[in-house]
Amino acid sequence: MKQFFPTLFLMLLCSVAYAQQQDSVTISGRVTDYGGQPIDSACVWWQNPQSNNVIEAITDKNGHYTARVLKGNYQKVASIYLPSYAHVAMKNGLPETEHRLEFWAWNFIADRDTTLDIRYNRMEVYGLHAFRIPGAMPAYQIYVRPMSLTRFYQWMKENKPESILHGETLGNIKQESQSKDAKESQWAPRPEQLKTTVWIDGEEVKILMKQEIKEYFNANEYANAYLLTVDLPKHPKTGLPYRVFKVELEDLENGDRGEGLYYMEKETYIK
Repeated sequence: MKQFFPTLFLMLLCSVAYAQQQDSVTISGRVTDYGGQPIDSACVWWQNPQSNNVIEAITDKNGHYTARVLKGNYQKVASIYLPSYAHVAMKNGLPETEHRLEFWAWNFIADRDTTLDIRYNRMEVYGLHAFRIPGAMPAYQIYVRPMSLTRFYQWMKENKPESILHGETLGNIKQESQSKDAKESQWAPRPEQLKTTVWIDGEEVKILMKQEIKEYFNANEYANAYLLTVDLPKHPKTGLPYRVFKVELEDLENGDRGEGLYYMEKETYIK
């Protein structure tokens, strides 16, 4: 009888470990700069819809990381070497040329072991979202707000804001009609200055239209964002229940670059 309880406890532990193993997947990859150099001690983290970090991994000296995450959808995956992140770097006196912004992958679907390689620089591919319009032309629409760090710093110098609002909850605020005198926060290049490349499941697709639009923060302030209309892939892959969109942006005026990913479950109305 004395040996029964330790054996039973060990069996329970093994059962729990096996269940956790079945309900989780391994995400691994490499974090580099745009020159292919590995980023040591970069953070890679997964966030829930409340933007809370639920899993975090740190790269080694070769830029490699591995994380075991629960199966499911994650609103965001982000990566940055924190000492180079703009807000931290400014406080620590790092030369401005070494400041960086984050990499983002949106609506990340963790349903299987996955390799996720990451590159980041000075362009943030923020708010990335892809969708189809039922009944419209056979194309994908992609919303994105590019954020060039060089342009952001220039805007800061010209406007000298006391603070920058981020992720403010607007649900309890009565919104006014947009003001004719609303001010623009130009953190993104103009259309002729923005080089845009899009891949769907690894296949580069043609950009049919690039529309500059206004994203209002409130009635008096907006930033310039983009709605991209892109062609369908000519050789669609069928092995995954979702599509992976990769968007790479480059500011042709100052060289800021960045990329982002968006995971979209395949639509039932598309044959």
